[in-house]
Amino acid sequence: MSSTSHPARDDASAPGAGPAYALADAALLAQCDMDTCSSHGPGGQHRNKTESAVRLRHQPSGAVAQCQDHRERGQNRAEALRRLRIRLATIERGRADPAWIDPYRRGRQLTLGANARDFPLVAACALDALATATGILSVAAAALAVSSSQLAHLLTADKEVLQAANKIRSEHGHGVLHG
Repeated sequence: MSSTSHPARDDASAPGAGPAYALADAALLAQCDMDTCSSHGPGGQHRNKTESAVRLRHQPSGAVAQCQDHRERGQNRAEALRRLRIRLATIERGRADPAWIDPYRRGRQLTLGANARDFPLVAACALDALATATGILSVAAAALAVSSSQLAHLLTADKEVLQAANKIRSEHGHGVLHG
């Protein structure tokens, strides 16, 4: 993730200003403990020469995310931070700003995928809408002004978001979504 400015994250660096997943990169990292270690697994002779694997622990929530996919620590930190944002978005309910979805709505379609920088923000909006709609996909989609199939596609685009959506649905007696 780059540290470029984003409207949803610019004013969110003050404590209590918004959910942790919406904080600027530096502000979110300031709330985390970061551990590094050498990676294990396939990757050849260069894999274990440096401590490039990164594990982030968000102090306020205890949520943990890690990455050891890359040989460079900076890339692993950026990916761990992205994973942490998604994890936080799946556990913090009722704090998403519905306006976060607006730039990605084209009619009743959504124009972002799981690798988009703002995916955690939009996923949080979708999960909040689903929770408010007691797990009913069509009601949540109507509240977000998107089609049910677009909402289902968004909720199944990431494994962790899918698990959170299915948890909400099962708490209200609905069947699971399949990715």
